[in-house]
Amino acid sequence: MKVTNHDAKSRRYTVLVNFKNQSGTVVDVSALNVPEVAAGATADATARSNRTLTGTVTAEVLSALRY
Repeated sequence: MKVTNHDAKSRRYTVLVNFKNQSGTVVDVSALNVPEVAAGATADATARSNRTLTGTVTAEVLSALRY
């Protein structure tokens, strides 16, 4: 995913990501910590599951905290 910092100073982020199967059932949740992102910059980040997921799985941002 891409994380864009729209603030005037550097920020860190914690993003909660749901992994859902084809029927929409949540099969895992991941907390992704994004290191400091400069003001006005965009960072790439990857959420990973610690489970073996099969079939079609989609990722959905549940919430994001900027600090």
